[in-house]
Amino acid sequence: MYIVGTSGHIDHGKTLLIRSLTGIDCDRLPEEKEREMTIDLGFAHIDYKEFGTVGVIDVPGHERFIRNMVAGAWGIDLGLLVVAVDDGWMPQTEDHFRVLHLLGVERIIAVLNKIDLVDADMIAMTRDEVMEKLRHTRYHDADIALVSAKKGEGIDELKDLILKNLKELSASRDEGKPYLFVDRAFAAKGHGTVVTGTLKNGSLRDDDAVFIYPLKREARIKRIESHHKAVEEGSVSLRTALNISGVSAHEIGRGDIIYRRSFFTESDDMIARMEILGSEMIKNNQGIEVLVGTADIPGRVLIIDTEMKGGAVIFARIRLERPWLFYPGQPFIVTRTGGFRIAAGGTVILPRYERGLRSAVRENIGGLRDFSREEILAFLVAVHGRLNRDSLADILPYGTNEINAMLLSLEKKKRIEIIESFIICFGRKDGYLDAIRKAVEGSRGINLKEIADATFLEPEFCRMLIKSLIESRILIEKDGKYFRPESSSIDLLPDDMKKIVAEVKGKETQGIEMKGASNKKLGDLVSLGFLVSLDGNILWHREVYEDMKKKVTDLLDGKDRISIGDARDATGLSRKYLIPLLNRIERDGLIRRLGDFRVKA
Repeated sequence: MYIVGTSGHIDHGKTLLIRSLTGIDCDRLPEEKEREMTIDLGFAHIDYKEFGTVGVIDVPGHERFIRNMVAGAWGIDLGLLVVAVDDGWMPQTEDHFRVLHLLGVERIIAVLNKIDLVDADMIAMTRDEVMEKLRHTRYHDADIALVSAKKGEGIDELKDLILKNLKELSASRDEGKPYLFVDRAFAAKGHGTVVTGTLKNGSLRDDDAVFIYPLKREARIKRIESHHKAVEEGSVSLRTALNISGVSAHEIGRGDIIYRRSFFTESDDMIARMEILGSEMIKNNQGIEVLVGTADIPGRVLIIDTEMKGGAVIFARIRLERPWLFYPGQPFIVTRTGGFRIAAGGTVILPRYERGLRSAVRENIGGLRDFSREEILAFLVAVHGRLNRDSLADILPYGTNEINAMLLSLEKKKRIEIIESFIICFGRKDGYLDAIRKAVEGSRGINLKEIADATFLEPEFCRMLIKSLIESRILIEKDGKYFRPESSSIDLLPDDMKKIVAEVKGKETQGIEMKGASNKKLGDLVSLGFLVSLDGNILWHREVYEDMKKKVTDLLDGKDRISIGDARDATGLSRKYLIPLLNRIERDGLIRRLGDFRVKA
């Protein structure tokens, strides 16, 4: 379904317009009736016979309630920008228009109200003014409706225009990650806690477990309603009331977030693109309020760009006074601390900023152009260098199919490379491979964990890259350790280690036992393949082991099985050495034990 929302200056007739369209009075608070002024959000709906029920949100027009306006506007699919023809385009008309633009509302209808109060010339003048304001914006081709909400003139035509525009909207996407920014919470007699909001990005059903932020508690859905009617499923862009258990009404309120599967990043420090509006100025380290969803969070803005001119697009680091939940690509609105005018709007680019990312952010932020889903994803990969594919589902609001499609597109454009379960920035692979190679070169055999520690890369990522290094013979692997191929040359060993190898070779099948201070060097020689450990204690020279192994395995060329006696006769070894030898050959996968006998593996 879709949500229609009003916007516009105070006293331009937004609430009366909705009453004329729906028959519902959205001013529900006593003080609203007394003052004849909308203070908080109001809710109504229009029923179209063949299209279904469309939710309608009424927002206050007074500048003091701009935060309430943004709380209502964030979920709007189609905006009704109401302009009274006897007043024209006013300051809050501008601010509300800014909000619709900055939140990415897809379509609007400019509704010129109060046509009963003026003559045709004044109507034409206001129409021209509105068209000029829209001319160089995404809404340049918006429909314009002429109405008198008080007398009902043009209301049926406006209903038809609303339906026409709704049919031209992009289809709402169900990404399987539903969330709802709470705009009301109350206790309903006989039911318990009820929260309302506009459901986005997925569906919810009765008995679903949901999570509440910032309460950080799980709740369960007992019942779902939309426009005072029970529904089996809350779907995308549906005004939704959730009757939930596990939390009391006083513990939750406007601004809170309810979601089924988290893809949000909790953060009090983020990187964002900001569009400074009109003649507004944003100074470095200036106090601001970030209006996101139905919440507002105080913070400070730290300019990354050097340009701070009005109307400019800048990149900024925003430090918040308290953590909140964000996702890449999320829109938000900015006001000055305690202020009532819209100063800027923005898009979250990097939900969580950390000091170690500073240089990567500065190197890559200049490459952002259209701020599409793909481009922001490419930026995330570039800043982190690499991301696990599975982790993308935990930070992006999109479903698996959408994420995979974006990755394939970016791979074709040579923005990223995909290596098994990892996504890396294009051109970075050689650097990672070189780091692994250098880590191995600086050792006498090194395992996967040690490589990961030395390179500051994930062990699983190292394992994937090492495969290609082994395939190209840049590295070799022995007993879980990795070496450069030339490490196998005895000529490259230090003199003290050459001496040990010669000593062990001279002792033939007696070998040497690991003990004392020489354990480390003996272990290195085992890792390098010069010595072979039979049982963790007895060490033989590699040539001695290969000779004894051949004598045992050759016995099986003419027999189905061999006994301990057969192996003793062939090798001349005592039981002290023979059993460890057979066990080692078995670990090498050449033979296996069958009762008291050994057979081919």
